[in-house]
Amino acid sequence: ATVLVNDTLNGAPATLATVTLSQVSTTNPNVTLNPATGAVDVAPNTPAGTYTVTYEICEILNPANCDTVVATVTVGAAPIVAEDDTFAPVNGASGSTTASVLGDNGNGLDTLNGAPATVGGTGNVTLTPGAAPAPAAGSITMNADGTITVAAGTTAGIYTYDYTICEVLNPTNCSTATATVEVDAAP
Repeated sequence: ATVLVNDTLNGAPATLATVTLSQVSTTNPNVTLNPATGAVDVAPNTPAGTYTVTYEICEILNPANCDTVVATVTVGAAPIVAEDDTFAPVNGASGSTTASVLGDNGNGLDTLNGAPATVGGTGNVTLTPGAAPAPAAGSITMNADGTITVAAGTTAGIYTYDYTICEVLNPTNCSTATATVEVDAAP
């Protein structure tokens, strides 16, 4: 909406037909005033936070009649969702590696702002594994790409592995889920 929504000129609502707008300053270069519309524009990839844009409103008829105003804008973090995962059974004698926990493994994709969560060079999230399950023999390890490796010789059982994904742009914007891995005995 326009910043003029609560500004007045001579007691009447100010409009772009009666006043001009100009930006004086901003606390973030990605948060700016559009003087043609009166809207505060927030560029993509702006970190979550509260920002201010200082602007000047001047009467068109008397251009020296001006006032300086501050608009406050709160930018929220994108919604992030880590979904629980359930993988097909893995043969404990030979071991195997699962698909990534970021994929759709029974309950849906892990997402950031509705798009698939990704890790790595241009990824949009970081992935942090929780405590590794402790089978009697063998091991279960979550890899950097979200895959889970069940080592050959791992004891049969159902194991859970928590993990957390956090937005790269806003590192405190996180979601946690649980991956369930069933390790079967050799046929």
